[in-house]
Amino acid sequence: MLIFNLEGEEFKCPTTPDEMSLAQFDEIIAISNDESLGSISRCFKMLEFFGVPEKVLDNLSQKEFVEAYKALVDYEIPIDIEKSIEVNGRTYEAYNGDEFEFNARTIELIEIAQMKNDNRFASWVMAVVYKDVDLTWTEHKDWNHIKHKANLFRKELTGAHVIPLLPRLARRQMTQLEDAIQKD
Repeated sequence: MLIFNLEGEEFKCPTTPDEMSLAQFDEIIAISNDESLGSISRCFKMLEFFGVPEKVLDNLSQKEFVEAYKALVDYEIPIDIEKSIEVNGRTYEAYNGDEFEFNARTIELIEIAQMKNDNRFASWVMAVVYKDVDLTWTEHKDWNHIKHKANLFRKELTGAHVIPLLPRLARRQMTQLEDAIQKD
């Protein structure tokens, strides 16, 4: 957590996914991926998103800005994916066996979510990967159900829940890209 002080006022800014709601984390991912911004502008946009007033940002020293930047981008990614989570009395599982693995249909649903390009990718991933144990597969893959879960998870979970999934997705996509390139 970053704390800024200016003129006797204190302003707090979450810096790690476990300090952010999943909804906030969705927005931070969107800002991070905004190619129209440079890295410094992205950092300022993140700080603004978390409500750090312009008067504080206008008075940051270079040293304070560098510390804020490091705090926002330097996070150790946990390796373990939670097998199950409980939200509002319901249990959601990411996998049944001993080890997490994306199945083909899950990858398809994640791809559909990614194509939405609505700055809610992390929430969609959580809603696709974590299945309500009381529902059938057909019910789980219904897009209205996924949308409901994504909205619920955005309110009830932190960004830390999705963090271990994202590198696995990126690694999967890079492997497929490398395979395709090698075949040409």
